[in-house]
Amino acid sequence: MALRMDPARRRRLQELARIHDRWQAAHGVDDADFTPDGADSTRRRTPSPEAERELMARSRAVMGLDPETGHYRD
Repeated sequence: MALRMDPARRRRLQELARIHDRWQAAHGVDDADFTPDGADSTRRRTPSPEAERELMARSRAVMGLDPETGHYRD
């Protein structure tokens, strides 16, 4: 039996994956905590705090949350 997922949830998760991939490429991040397969070198590039905030805000917006607070919108 295949797992059935709500189409809206599937779209949000796909968009999150696209956002993460673009963000990772734009900021040159290869830290094990931020890449699907772990860091690809011994010279890990971790994201700056600003880059992490950018990813979090975009992710929250896609999920329907307030980008700044993470709270549900009314």
